[in-house]
Amino acid sequence: MKKHIFYAFSQPFAQKAMFPHRLIMRMLLGLLLLVFGKHAAYAVPDEGMYPPLAIQKEALIKAGLRMDPSLVLSLSNKGLLPALVRVGGCSGSFVSSEGLLVTNHHCAFDAVAAVSTPEENHLERGFYASKMTGEIPAKGLSLRITVGFEDCSERILADLPGTDRPVDRQKAIKERMTSLEKTAAAKDSNSTFEVSEMFPGKSYVLFQYTVLSDIRIVYAPSRAIGEFGGESDNWVWPRHTGDYTFLRAYTGPKGETRTYHPENIPFKPIAYLPIAQKPLAENDFVMIMGYPGRTFRQYPASYLRYQAEKLLPITQKNFDWIIQRLEKQSELSTSESLLWSSRIKSLANTSKNYRGKLQGLRRVPILAQFESVDKACRQAGQANALIAMNALDSLYLAMHQRAELHLNFQHLAGQSKAMQCMIRQADFKDRLSALKNNPSKDSLIEVEAKAFNVWKEKNRGSWRGSLEKDVLHYFVTQNSELLPQDIRLGKWNAWLDQIEQSKDFPEESKWTQALGNYWRSLSLRIKQEQSDWTARLSANLPAYLDLRLQILNQSFVPDANSTLRLTYGKVQGFSPEDGVYHRPFTTLNGMFEKASTGHPDYRIDSTLYRAIRQGYPALTQTPEQPNQEQRFGDLAITMVDAARDQTQTIKKPRTKSEDIPLAFLYNLDTTGGNSGSPVMNADGELVGVNFDRAFGATINDFAWNADYSRSIGVDIQFVLWNLKNVIGDQRLLTELFPLGLPEHLQR
Repeated sequence: MKKHIFYAFSQPFAQKAMFPHRLIMRMLLGLLLLVFGKHAAYAVPDEGMYPPLAIQKEALIKAGLRMDPSLVLSLSNKGLLPALVRVGGCSGSFVSSEGLLVTNHHCAFDAVAAVSTPEENHLERGFYASKMTGEIPAKGLSLRITVGFEDCSERILADLPGTDRPVDRQKAIKERMTSLEKTAAAKDSNSTFEVSEMFPGKSYVLFQYTVLSDIRIVYAPSRAIGEFGGESDNWVWPRHTGDYTFLRAYTGPKGETRTYHPENIPFKPIAYLPIAQKPLAENDFVMIMGYPGRTFRQYPASYLRYQAEKLLPITQKNFDWIIQRLEKQSELSTSESLLWSSRIKSLANTSKNYRGKLQGLRRVPILAQFESVDKACRQAGQANALIAMNALDSLYLAMHQRAELHLNFQHLAGQSKAMQCMIRQADFKDRLSALKNNPSKDSLIEVEAKAFNVWKEKNRGSWRGSLEKDVLHYFVTQNSELLPQDIRLGKWNAWLDQIEQSKDFPEESKWTQALGNYWRSLSLRIKQEQSDWTARLSANLPAYLDLRLQILNQSFVPDANSTLRLTYGKVQGFSPEDGVYHRPFTTLNGMFEKASTGHPDYRIDSTLYRAIRQGYPALTQTPEQPNQEQRFGDLAITMVDAARDQTQTIKKPRTKSEDIPLAFLYNLDTTGGNSGSPVMNADGELVGVNFDRAFGATINDFAWNADYSRSIGVDIQFVLWNLKNVIGDQRLLTELFPLGLPEHLQR
C-alpha cells in the first residue's frame, strides 16, 4: 500500500526480530540457535538496533517502559523524537527549550581543539561560557534532526536491470535515489532529504532532516575529566571518564537555518529531554535513541573472513605506526600537540577498536557461526540463492586479494599532503585538457585554479617535511605497487630527502608530474574496482539475505547505517572472564584510586580536586609526611606532586565520594555513531550519555551477545555534580531545571 510522505510516524509498530549469539563456552548451543532461531528450546534476550518502523510497543512495555510508547516516535512537545539529534558523526539530545544539547567530549574534541591555542588551551583546561554571549562557534560541527521518513523501496527497486547487469543496476538505483531526494526537496526547501540504503539492493528509506549549522560550545570539561583514563581506559571497564560536553544550536531571528552570525538566536526545539532525579539501580530499564554508524550482521562468512584476515589487521598496523609518528611530532611543542591531537585520538580509537574485534573473533566463534548459517543456506538448495552466494564468495576473494594495495593506498592518501597535492595537480591538468574546446574555459579554469589554491592554503599549515618523508617511505615499503614499476629508487630516495627539507608542497617538475599522474591513475583504478564491487554486492546480497532469514526464521532488522535507531535493555554488569564479575557502576572514588598510580593517563583535574577539598575538612600533616600537602580530607588522598596533579592513596575508608556515581554499564546494542546518544530511563528521562563499549563488545558490529555486549555511559548525576561543584555556576543547572533545582543541587 502506498504511504503518504512522512506519514510513517503513525504507522503500527512492526514485528521485532531476534538475533541469538552466545559465548565460546556455549558454542554448540549458539550454533543451534543460529540455525534454528526461535524454535530452539533455550530462550535468549532480545537485541537489535531498531529503525523507527521496526519498533514494537508491546515489547517495550514488557521490557519495562513506563512512558506511553506512542510518544517514543511522536513529533509533539511530549515526544522523544524532536529531542534527538545527530551531531557530526555522533548523536546527542536537546536538554532545554533554548537549544542546549549534550553529547560526548570526544564528539566535540575537534571543535574544541580548533579554537584552542597555546595561550588559551581550551582542549587541555576546558571551556565554560558564563553567559550566552560568551559561547563560541564549534567549527566544523552541524546537527541534524529527523522530522520524517518513509519506505521508498518499491520506487527504488521497480523494474531494475537484472542482477546479471550489476553495474547498470547499481547506476539505476543511485539515479533513483537522487531523483527522489530532489523531488522531495523541491516541495520543501527548508529541509534536507536523503535516501538511505537500509540493506544493499533490498530496502530504502527516504529521511527528512532539519539541518542546523550554527553550533556553539557552551561547556567542555578539561581533558583530565572528559578524557580521564586516555588510551589506557579506552574501550575498557571499569571506567571513570566524564565524557560529556554541552553545545547550543542557533538559528536566524526567524528560526531559519543559517551559519554563524552575531544576531542569531538559540534554536527552539519542539521537545527536549527532562533530567532524571532518581539514581539508577542495577536491572533498571534503559533505552537509547541515536544514529549508529555501520554493522555487518547480515553478510556472508566470506566477508567476515576478509575483515579478520585483511581489513582489521592491516588497518591496525598502519594506524599504530602513524600514531607513533604523530606522537613524536607532537612532542616538539604545545602548538604541534594541538595540531595533531584530534588525528591521534581518532586513529587510536579505531586502532584499539580493531584490536578488540580481532581478539573477539579469536575468542568467540562468530566466524564459525556465520559459516554454519552459510552451510545451512547452501544445503537448502535454492538455485538463485546459490548463484548469489557463489558470486559473493568470488567478490570477497577479489577484495581479499586486492586488500594490501587498496588499504595501503587509502591510508597513505589520508595522511600524505604531498600525495594529495600531486594527485590534485594531475587532476587539475586533466580538467584543463578536457576544457580545451569549451567556450567558457577561461572562467572554468579560474574556478578550478581558485579551488586548488584554497585547498593549498587550508592544508599548508600542517605541512611537515620530515613527517611527509617518513610517511611516504613507510607505506611504499608496505606495498611496492604504490610506486611505478620503472621508477628509479635512487631518484625516489633523493626526492624524499628534498621533501624532508622542504617548507611547502613539492615543486612541480616532470618527475613529480609523472608520479602524480601514476598516483591519480591508481586512485581512479581503485575507485572503479570498489564501485564494481558495490554493484555486485547490491545485486547479489538480497537473494542471500532472503534465504538467510528463512533459515534462521527471523524478521529483517537492517544493519546500522547512520540513521535513527532505538535499542533497549537493562543496567547490567557482566563477567568478562572466569571468576571475574564487573559491577555496573563506578564512582568518583575510583577516579582517585586510579590517579594514585601516578600514570599520566590518570591526572586529576585541579578544579575537581578543589571542589572535593571544599566539601571535606582537611587532614593535618603527619610527621611521616611533613612535605606533602593533604588535600582531600577523609578521601584520604595525598598529593605527591601538586603541580603534576598526581595522587597517592594512603588509606581506603568508605567516603562520600563513593556516593557520587560516575559511569555505568548496560546491555544495549550500540556501535560507532551512538557516541553521545542519550541514555533514558523507563519514563523517557535522561539518566546518562553513551560514550563507549567494553572491550569485548567491539565485535558488536558483527554480532551482539547477552554475555559480553556492554555499553558505557557517563551518569547524569556526575554531570550535574560537576556543574554544581566544579564550575560553581548555576546558569546551566537553572536552564536544565526550569521548574526549580532539586534539593540536592541547592545545598
